[in-house]
Amino acid sequence: MNDKDRILNFLHSHPMATIATIDQQKSQPESALIAFAELDNLEIVFETFVNTRKYNNLQKNNHVALVIGWDTKQYITLQYEGTAKLITGDDVITYRNIFLAKNTPCTEEFLLDPRVRLFRVSPTWIALSDYTAGKPVITELSF
Repeated sequence: MNDKDRILNFLHSHPMATIATIDQQKSQPESALIAFAELDNLEIVFETFVNTRKYNNLQKNNHVALVIGWDTKQYITLQYEGTAKLITGDDVITYRNIFLAKNTPCTEEFLLDPRVRLFRVSPTWIALSDYTAGKPVITELSF
Protein backbone atom coordinates (compact mmCIF):
# COMPACT_ATOMS: atom_id res chain seq x y z
CA MET A 1 0.00 0.00 0.00
CA ASN A 2 1.40 3.40 -0.94
CA ASP A 3 1.62 6.37 1.47
CA LYS A 4 -1.42 8.18 0.06
CA ASP A 5 -3.62 5.07 0.37
CA ARG A 6 -2.39 4.43 3.93
CA ILE A 7 -3.33 8.01 4.89
CA LEU A 8 -6.67 7.81 3.09
CA ASN A 9 -7.56 4.55 4.87
CA PHE A 10 -6.73 6.18 8.19
CA LEU A 11 -8.95 9.18 7.37
CA HIS A 12 -11.81 6.85 6.34
CA SER A 13 -11.72 5.21 9.77
CA HIS A 14 -11.98 8.44 11.79
CA PRO A 15 -15.01 10.79 11.86
CA MET A 16 -13.64 13.51 14.15
CA ALA A 17 -10.64 15.85 14.27
CA THR A 18 -9.30 18.70 16.32
CA ILE A 19 -8.87 21.80 14.18
CA ALA A 20 -6.79 24.85 15.04
CA THR A 21 -7.30 28.30 13.54
CA ILE A 22 -5.72 31.65 14.37
CA ASP A 23 -7.51 34.54 16.07
CA GLN A 24 -6.11 37.58 14.26
CA GLN A 25 -6.84 40.06 17.07
CA LYS A 26 -5.20 38.00 19.80
CA SER A 27 -2.60 36.33 17.53
CA GLN A 28 -3.40 33.08 19.31
CA PRO A 29 -4.40 29.64 18.12
CA GLU A 30 -7.91 28.39 18.90
CA SER A 31 -8.92 24.77 18.58
CA ALA A 32 -12.20 22.89 18.32
CA LEU A 33 -13.51 19.40 17.72
CA ILE A 34 -15.07 18.90 14.28
CA ALA A 35 -16.66 16.12 12.26
CA PHE A 36 -15.13 15.71 8.81
CA ALA A 37 -15.22 13.77 5.57
CA GLU A 38 -12.30 13.18 3.25
CA LEU A 39 -11.89 13.14 -0.51
CA ASP A 40 -9.72 10.74 -2.51
CA ASN A 41 -7.23 13.57 -3.16
CA LEU A 42 -6.76 13.86 0.66
CA GLU A 43 -8.78 17.07 0.95
CA ILE A 44 -10.97 17.36 4.04
CA VAL A 45 -14.51 18.74 4.23
CA PHE A 46 -15.91 20.09 7.49
CA GLU A 47 -18.80 22.22 8.64
CA THR A 48 -19.23 25.01 11.13
CA PHE A 49 -21.78 27.60 12.12
CA VAL A 50 -21.31 31.22 11.01
CA ASN A 51 -21.22 32.40 14.63
CA THR A 52 -18.25 30.25 15.70
CA ARG A 53 -14.73 31.41 16.41
CA LYS A 54 -13.30 29.16 13.72
CA TYR A 55 -15.62 30.60 11.06
CA ASN A 56 -14.63 34.15 12.00
CA ASN A 57 -10.95 33.21 12.13
CA LEU A 58 -11.09 31.60 8.69
CA GLN A 59 -12.45 34.82 7.18
CA LYS A 60 -9.12 36.49 7.96
CA ASN A 61 -6.63 33.60 7.84
CA ASN A 62 -7.49 30.39 6.01
CA HIS A 63 -4.57 28.33 7.33
CA VAL A 64 -5.56 25.41 9.56
CA ALA A 65 -3.94 22.55 11.42
CA LEU A 66 -5.74 19.34 12.35
CA VAL A 67 -5.00 16.32 14.52
CA ILE A 68 -6.90 13.13 13.79
CA GLY A 69 -6.77 9.94 15.83
CA TRP A 70 -5.86 9.96 19.47
CA ASP A 71 -7.04 6.55 20.63
CA THR A 72 -4.62 5.41 23.33
CA LYS A 73 -5.18 1.77 22.34
CA GLN A 74 -4.19 2.34 18.73
CA TYR A 75 -1.22 4.76 19.02
CA ILE A 76 -1.62 6.07 15.48
CA THR A 77 -2.24 9.74 14.78
CA LEU A 78 -2.31 12.06 11.81
CA GLN A 79 -1.21 15.69 11.68
CA TYR A 80 -2.59 17.73 8.79
CA GLU A 81 -1.88 21.29 7.75
CA GLY A 82 -3.61 23.08 4.91
CA THR A 83 -5.70 25.94 3.62
CA ALA A 84 -9.48 26.11 4.00
CA LYS A 85 -11.84 27.46 1.37
CA LEU A 86 -15.53 28.19 1.86
CA ILE A 87 -17.71 25.99 -0.35
CA THR A 88 -20.32 28.03 -2.21
CA GLY A 89 -22.98 27.78 -4.91
CA ASP A 90 -23.98 24.44 -6.39
CA ASP A 91 -20.91 22.82 -4.82
CA VAL A 92 -22.60 22.98 -1.40
CA ILE A 93 -25.00 20.16 -2.33
CA THR A 94 -22.19 17.99 -3.72
CA TYR A 95 -20.00 18.39 -0.64
CA ARG A 96 -22.94 18.04 1.75
CA ASN A 97 -23.67 14.66 0.15
CA ILE A 98 -20.02 13.63 0.48
CA PHE A 99 -20.17 14.63 4.14
CA LEU A 100 -23.42 12.70 4.71
CA ALA A 101 -21.97 9.56 3.09
CA LYS A 102 -19.49 9.25 5.96
CA ASN A 103 -20.61 8.05 9.37
CA THR A 104 -20.16 11.19 11.49
CA PRO A 105 -22.28 12.71 14.28
CA CYS A 106 -23.66 15.29 11.80
CA THR A 107 -27.15 14.63 10.52
CA GLU A 108 -28.78 15.92 7.35
CA GLU A 109 -31.02 18.12 9.50
CA PHE A 110 -27.94 19.65 11.09
CA LEU A 111 -26.24 20.26 7.74
CA LEU A 112 -29.38 21.91 6.33
CA ASP A 113 -29.40 24.52 9.11
CA PRO A 114 -29.06 27.91 7.35
CA ARG A 115 -26.24 28.90 9.73
CA VAL A 116 -24.01 26.00 8.62
CA ARG A 117 -21.15 26.59 6.23
CA LEU A 118 -18.97 23.94 4.61
CA PHE A 119 -15.23 24.29 4.06
CA ARG A 120 -12.83 22.27 1.92
CA VAL A 121 -9.26 22.00 3.18
CA SER A 122 -6.43 21.38 0.73
CA PRO A 123 -3.39 19.82 2.37
CA THR A 124 0.02 21.45 2.44
CA TRP A 125 1.61 18.86 4.77
CA ILE A 126 0.48 15.55 6.29
CA ALA A 127 2.27 13.28 8.76
CA LEU A 128 0.92 9.88 9.78
CA SER A 129 2.66 8.60 12.91
CA ASP A 130 2.33 4.93 13.85
CA TYR A 131 3.65 3.97 17.28
CA THR A 132 2.14 0.46 17.38
CA ALA A 133 5.41 -1.34 16.57
CA GLY A 134 8.68 -1.18 18.47
CA LYS A 135 10.03 1.59 16.25
CA PRO A 136 7.78 4.52 15.20
CA VAL A 137 6.86 4.68 11.53
CA ILE A 138 6.36 8.27 10.33
CA THR A 139 4.96 8.93 6.85
CA GLU A 140 5.15 12.53 5.64
CA LEU A 141 3.70 14.11 2.51
CA SER A 142 4.24 17.70 1.40
CA PHE A 143 2.11 19.35 -1.26
